[in-house]
Amino acid sequence: MIDLYEKGERRVAVVEEALRWKEAGMITAEQAAAVAERYRPELVRVNLFIRILLAVFTVVGVVALVAMPAVILKVEETGLTMLCLIFAPLCAWVADHELIAGRRLYRCGAEEALLLLAVGMLALAVAIPAHDWGHDTERLALLMAHMIFLAGAILLTVRYGYALMAFGAMLALAGLPFHLADILHWQQPHLTRFVLLLMLGAAAIWSQRRLGRRDSLHRGYVWSLETVRISAWAGIYLDVNLFAHRLLWREWLGWTPGESIFSWSDDICALLTAILPMASLAMGIGRRDRALLWFGVVSAILSILTLKYYVHLGHLPEELTAAGLLVVGLAFGLLRWLRAGSKRCRGAFTAESLLEPRLYGLDAEALAAIQPLAPEPRMSQPKGFQPGGGTFGGGGASGGY
Repeated sequence: MIDLYEKGERRVAVVEEALRWKEAGMITAEQAAAVAERYRPELVRVNLFIRILLAVFTVVGVVALVAMPAVILKVEETGLTMLCLIFAPLCAWVADHELIAGRRLYRCGAEEALLLLAVGMLALAVAIPAHDWGHDTERLALLMAHMIFLAGAILLTVRYGYALMAFGAMLALAGLPFHLADILHWQQPHLTRFVLLLMLGAAAIWSQRRLGRRDSLHRGYVWSLETVRISAWAGIYLDVNLFAHRLLWREWLGWTPGESIFSWSDDICALLTAILPMASLAMGIGRRDRALLWFGVVSAILSILTLKYYVHLGHLPEELTAAGLLVVGLAFGLLRWLRAGSKRCRGAFTAESLLEPRLYGLDAEALAAIQPLAPEPRMSQPKGFQPGGGTFGGGGASGGY
């Protein structure tokens, strides 16, 4: 990651953690404000709505800048290629040098859109001139453009830690087996699905192993790895769920795939369609991982809707009603069972909400920032000699002899 983001994200993370501590009542508002002042980020930040607007405005502006000379000069494929080759490094330079290093923007949408446009125009510069080179050459050029986009998205993810670039890289990776199938003339679509399953499985395992050391990673990398992991899980789920291939292919593309190579492949896919959500829920609960929990919940709902194409118990309304009542009853039953235990828990499970946001290993740094701001306790002064207030009783000698 670039040096500017590496230092800036650390400050942002400490300030955000101090705010979470204030909301939890662990520190006062004055302490949180003092931490925010001491660790004030040097980067310019915007909210999500402005970020989306800036990204859309940047895309529209760059496309207009490219289209204007193309329309005025009436350029053909060669001219468009030259314009893409000119604007691709220009967009990357403006984003990296002027906006990030110069204006110190922090994920404001404009620099992300410029970098993505730079990669896209570089891929177009390879794909556009191949239009007149013959069918086979055109397909090879499109494959090369695909690989350029995949490599560019990976490079931007590594350098800047953008989750959007990671998602784009996963989309390009998921489309690669289908592109290879077109180039190599694979006649069996099941082979393409198997290659896709292997690639997504490798990506999911790699991202999961990297997230095991999230305490030593910066937030941009953590977000990117989370994006890769969830995208891989989603791709694997769609790959084994034949509903996404058979029914959607028939309705959207007008193409019906052939029968399965193995007679038991439908049964395995149906079993995996039910197992994957349960495995995601189990891993999310065991590791207190909110992303996996949400994926497990969403994929479980989708499995309820699609398993009817494997197991026919009746009409669709009755099946959905029965499945919904079963899930709701199971949830209420588990909550009552947990609350009936000692201290509202049974073993390591509890009915209380424990899924707090991760601190990403910054608790020690936040403690070091907050500790000097804590009020010092007043110690009682030691009692010393107190002058005055006392009397000396001196007895005079009296009497005669």
